[in-house]
Amino acid sequence: MRPSGSFLSRSAVAGALPLAVVLSILGCAAQSQDLPRPDRAYVSNEWGGTISAIDTRADRVIATFIVGGRLRGMQVSADGRRVYVAVTYPSIHEDKGDDAVVALDAKTGKVLRRYAVGSDPERFAITRDESLLYTANEDAGTVSITDMPSGRILETVPVGDEPEGVGLSPDGRAVFVTSEASDKVTVLDARTGRLLGSAATGKRPRAVDFSPDASRAYVSAEEGGTVSILDTRTMSVLGVVRIDGEGVKPMGLAVSPDGHAVYVSTGRGNSVAVLDPAQNAPIATIAAGRRPWGIALTPDGTKLYTANGLSNDVSVIDTRDRRLIKTIPVGERPWDVVIPR
Repeated sequence: MRPSGSFLSRSAVAGALPLAVVLSILGCAAQSQDLPRPDRAYVSNEWGGTISAIDTRADRVIATFIVGGRLRGMQVSADGRRVYVAVTYPSIHEDKGDDAVVALDAKTGKVLRRYAVGSDPERFAITRDESLLYTANEDAGTVSITDMPSGRILETVPVGDEPEGVGLSPDGRAVFVTSEASDKVTVLDARTGRLLGSAATGKRPRAVDFSPDASRAYVSAEEGGTVSILDTRTMSVLGVVRIDGEGVKPMGLAVSPDGHAVYVSTGRGNSVAVLDPAQNAPIATIAAGRRPWGIALTPDGTKLYTANGLSNDVSVIDTRDRRLIKTIPVGERPWDVVIPR
């Protein structure tokens, strides 16, 4: 084991090792720079059983990964090498298999591993070091906590009826889980799975996201037409923002990197609402495709992507001008979208 606080420079290594070994090390370092770049977006196509890979520079589909089953929630590893998707069987095509969270190679789409979870996995969260997986099992009303290296389920925790949204706080301490039919969000200790508390939300809560400093959690409520703002330490409700408009049903959430804007997909409202956290109020509405659901921001926060379930496409939104700049056809019933950050 290397002593704590010990760091070796390249020059120090070069002076201590044979030339062939040094070249090998430098070659590995060069290869490590050849990672999948953060200019990719990945879209789960719920009915198509596929994932669309999008080049976010050209805003076009560059690959389609065939997975099978009914695909919903997604995540991407911190290094951008792996894409994860929740898969439920049977799908609309009556294909058969075991419900799982599936890991794929982000470049090739090759299935790398399948993680056993509970019944009907919908959304999930993964620790940054990919050691733990937290999965909302909608039919079972539970969250599975899986040790990723071994694939073993460590805990199965009841969290309320029809859990959907799962969010790991930016400080890695707590897991927030929304329960659609119980109108609440449950908070678990991320290390132990112990229940820390819960809070009431609007009717049929869907997604959860956080301020960059982890002090606030935002929870969308589909039937309530609201976004609840929670203090992540006390679980007290700091405010409730109502989003009005024809057909509006708040769904997906994305918080800007600087924390100054919260984006909310509105489902059959066919738009994205922009909230100002300082005012706890909506400040803009941006047109999108038909029934936007999952949404994701580029790392610099300048573009927002929405998975539009009824128009089978992805809307690309310029967040600076707050306008739709492109529509990208994808697979059948796009559900979620993720971007490496």
